[in-house]
This record gives sequence, C-alpha cells and structure tokens, in this order.
Amino acid sequence: MRILSSSVIAAMALAQLGATDCGKNVLRDPGFDLWCGDALCSWKLERGDVARAPTWHADDAGVELLAEDTAIEQFSSVDSRDGTCIRFDLVADVAETAQVELGIDVYGDGSIERTFTVPTAHWQPVSFLFRVAAPYTGIRFDISKHGPGRAVVARLHAAVAYDPGCEGVTPLVGGPAPIGALCDVARDCASLTCVAPLLTLYGDGHAVCAACDLAHPACGASQVCGLDDPGRPDRSVPIACVPAAARVLGEQCLVDGECASGKCTDFVCSSCRTGADCAGAACVADYPSGPHVCDAGNHHAARGAPCATDADCASGACRGPARRQCLDGRACATDVNCPVGGNLAPGPCTTVGIQGGSCD
Repeated sequence: MRILSSSVIAAMALAQLGATDCGKNVLRDPGFDLWCGDALCSWKLERGDVARAPTWHADDAGVELLAEDTAIEQFSSVDSRDGTCIRFDLVADVAETAQVELGIDVYGDGSIERTFTVPTAHWQPVSFLFRVAAPYTGIRFDISKHGPGRAVVARLHAAVAYDPGCEGVTPLVGGPAPIGALCDVARDCASLTCVAPLLTLYGDGHAVCAACDLAHPACGASQVCGLDDPGRPDRSVPIACVPAAARVLGEQCLVDGECASGKCTDFVCSSCRTGADCAGAACVADYPSGPHVCDAGNHHAARGAPCATDADCASGACRGPARRQCLDGRACATDVNCPVGGNLAPGPCTTVGIQGGSCD
C-alpha cells in the first residue's frame, strides 16, 4: 500500500553541560578500551592515524588522533523507536593548533548534517545535546581532527535522553529515508513508498520504505514485489521487485511468486503449506524461521526429495549449500550482517540447515 508522507527532518543542537536523564547507550566501546593490535576494535579509522594514549588517570585510556587529517567513525543502529533526543558527552585534551569536530550523519549515507566543535581544553568535559525528528534509522558518529597539535579524546558516552531535554531544539533535515528504513508516510521515503511491514526487522508493526508497493507492485515482466537480498543490518530486509520463482527452499519471501516451489509459508520458501500437501504427513518448519517440509526430521524423505537438514532424508544426507541466517531470519555470511542486540554487538549469524537442499 502507498501512504502519504512528509519529508524526514532531523535536528541537532549544542547545549550547555547539565543534568540530563539518559537511557539507552547508542555506541560500543565509548571509553576506547577495546584495541585490536594498533587499531580500535569498535571504531573504524576513516583516514589518518590513531594510537592509544594515556589520559589524566592511569585507568582511563584515550585515543590520540595523530595525523593532521584524521577521522574515526562508528555507526549506531539507534532509531526513532529508541528515542529522538541524544546526549553526547566526552572528555578531551585539544591543543590550540588542532581542530576537533563531532559530525552527525543521519542514516549513515556519507552526508554529515551537523558538526559540533570540540573546544580547546585540557581534560575538560564537553556535552552536546541533539535531536533527530522521527522517523529515522541509524546515525553515523564521526570524530575528526584537522591541523597540527595534540588531540586526545577519552571517556566518550552517547545515550538516548528523555525528549523534554531537547525541547526547543531547532530541527535539521536529514533527507528522505532509504529503502528498509522506518517511515510514517510516503513522503518520508526517497522511493515515495511506505509499506506496513510483513516480514521486516521491525516486529512492532512500524512501516518501512520500500522500492515497490505490495498492493500495486508495478514490477516488470517475470518479476514480483518481494524480498530482495538483505542490505544494512540496521534496516529491514528490502522490499523490491525481484525475479519470479528464483528463491529456493529456505530463503525468505513475501509472496508465493518468489519461490521456485510456489509456496511461501510463514515468509520462507517451503515445499508444503499444510498437511494436505504431504499425503497425510505433517507439514512443519525444519528449524526456527526455517522452511516447512513434509515429515521434517524423521528420515523419511526419498532420494531427490526437498530437504533442509540431513535428518529429513532416509539417507541421512541432504545435499546443498549451508543456510546461514540471523535471529530475524535474514541470510548472512558473518555476525556483522546481523542486527545488533541489547549489548550493541551484531549477531549471531549461525548455520541452521541446508538451502535449496535435496536428499541423496
């Protein structure tokens, strides 16, 4: 279905250091404690060089931005369901010859909507308070240094604050939402299509931007409006025009037409829909968020029959590539392809069975 919309507006503003009640943390390793050799584990080095550096206290490490043009970044999966007001605190040692900035990039699309200057100071706390108008999905935080001189950042913290703390903040425009991002109405989306989710990352019934309209798909010949390959893990699996009958047993789907079997059961391409398709045997899911097959797990399937695990087959061998997926059922190669959990870490991506399998 197609829904009206107004464009996404995001807002941030610098605020005085004060007592703001904060809730959910939005960044991993805020103290720069996790190092993988000479590199930060949870922060990505965009350019330049960094090193672990001592601070005012032996138990508190910091990160020194070494080169004259150095930047680190971290993408956070925080979204408007978490809240719209975010407080960002840090302690820094910035020489007068160095310029350090915090950049806010809504959606992480490479376009920084607002920068805040970290003032020249010797281990002084700095606080920024900013607001992102709902709906939004994900923010990239960028910390950069320009010019010579020492610049060390430490004890950084970012958390969702209660909205009254951002009252009166002037919003800034973050741009139309990409495919898979949260939306309220069609104009929120770059595609001008906002659909109620059927199978998405958002289990709370929130609508998402899509590339096609499920009710009026207008897809090309030999295509259907269904689930595309998973994109960024902070967004829902994209809804788009995809090749008809191309998905095999175990892959996610929205409609029957996506599946080579012609059966999309509980949003997974399956070999059956009910017991009526199984000559009296039960039609059940082979594993959580997995395909429905006849008499799953009972070693009854003959050679050449569809299967999703070895236990489906009389031979004990189901031939095909391994199916790896996240907890929400999306396909994955590693944990980084999966939505983050409560600990802000992605994953897990686990092998659950065989994709497009047939019994030996």
